[in-house]
Amino acid sequence: MNRIPKRFTVAAMALAASCAHADVLVSNLAQPERAFSELTSLFWAAQSFTTDGSVHSLSSIDAMLGTSAFRGDDTEYVAELHATGPGIIGSLLTTFSFGSMPSGAPTSISLLPTSGVSLAAGTTYWLVMGERHGSLDSEYLGWSYAEGNASIGPGTLGAFGYSTDGGMSWSASTFDTPNPFRLAVNVASPVPEPSSMAGIALGLLALLAMRRVHRTE
Repeated sequence: MNRIPKRFTVAAMALAASCAHADVLVSNLAQPERAFSELTSLFWAAQSFTTDGSVHSLSSIDAMLGTSAFRGDDTEYVAELHATGPGIIGSLLTTFSFGSMPSGAPTSISLLPTSGVSLAAGTTYWLVMGERHGSLDSEYLGWSYAEGNASIGPGTLGAFGYSTDGGMSWSASTFDTPNPFRLAVNVASPVPEPSSMAGIALGLLALLAMRRVHRTE
C-alpha cells in the first residue's frame, strides 16, 4: 500500500493551520475611553464596521461593556449582528451569547455568534447592543466609546447610531462618525476562492500521482 510521504503530511498540516488561525479584522480596544453610553430597554446603540477585500468567517466580537449596580434578575442583554439595509440597519444575521456577564466598569466582553456567519468582502455590518428587562429593573448596560477614531486591522470602523424604541427603528439623524464604540472584530483567515481550492486539490493529486510513478519504476 502506498503511503503519503511525511513531508506531504507536514505541508498539508501547515496549510490547514494557516487557514484556521484567527485574525483581528478591526479593533479600537487600545484607544482610551472618552465615556460610555447607557443602554436600556428603549435606548439601543449600533456600531458599524466594514470588511477588507477578503471573505472572512466571523469568530467573535469583543466589546467594552459594563453595567450599573442595579441589575434585575430578568434582565436580558442583547447583542446582534445586522446587515446594512435600506433603513440604515438591515436584516438580522445572528445573535451573540456573552462569554462573561458585564459587571461594573466597562471591560472587554467576548460576544460569541450563535450561528455561523460569513462576512463578505468590502461589506458593512452593524453590531447592535441593548437590553430587555421587566418593569422593576432600573439598571443600564454601558458601552464604552473611544477618544478619537484610530483603529488597527485591515477593516474599518464607520458610523454609530442610536434607537429610542428598543431597536425597532433607527433614525438617520442619530448617526455620526467621531468617537466610535470600542470593539474588536475577530475572524478566521480569509476563505480561499473556489478556484484556489480547486488548484490546491489538483496539486495534491499531482503529488500523489508522481509518488506512485516513482514507486513503480
